[in-house]
Amino acid sequence: MPISKTKKKIILAAVELFNESGIHNVRNQDIAKKSGISLSNFNYHYATKKDLVKAIFDYMTEVLVEDVYGNKTFIMEGEGLVITKSFFVFQQQFCFFFLDTPNILKTYPEVNKLIKEQIEEAFKMIKGVNYLAIGMGYMKPEPEEFPSLYDELAAHQWRNTHFWISYARIKGYEEDLVLKGMESNFSLIYPYLTEKGVEANKRFLEKLRQDLSSTE
Repeated sequence: MPISKTKKKIILAAVELFNESGIHNVRNQDIAKKSGISLSNFNYHYATKKDLVKAIFDYMTEVLVEDVYGNKTFIMEGEGLVITKSFFVFQQQFCFFFLDTPNILKTYPEVNKLIKEQIEEAFKMIKGVNYLAIGMGYMKPEPEEFPSLYDELAAHQWRNTHFWISYARIKGYEEDLVLKGMESNFSLIYPYLTEKGVEANKRFLEKLRQDLSSTE
């Protein structure tokens, strides 16, 4: 069921404030003010902060399905890099969660199941992209003597993407985080790529750099 305009306004305001200050440092009255509504009106829509957080993660799931997993058609076309890029964009949109995942899960156990399902889906998506890349000649076949190698690679790729925002903050990166994230992903999978795969990644990164330059 679609959410009301007021609830959507509250969710977007909360996400913006959470991204700026962290989920634990933002009060309901701060969100109400940012939303342009009274605190009583806010409380009418979300009686507790836990109710709001649950609604935000439901909204995150909708965005994830539409903007990231909705790019599944690109898998069939061999454009798994588009999906990877979409996830880095998603991270920027909801960076508060990726910067504080363990504490959020501890404070709001109501969303534990939802988040674990998202993580499992992301892991499956990465594995699917990798195995299709093998079939299309972009990645080398998994060595017979190491049959679980690409499962481990998928786990490394997931960690690299999920905690990219935290790493970028520690390193002091402030601009072009999606590009830097894609470059990091390229360096991670480089040993597993065929010559065709290396060239495809280089073309994708160059196109991304050109797109960024045209918007500056």
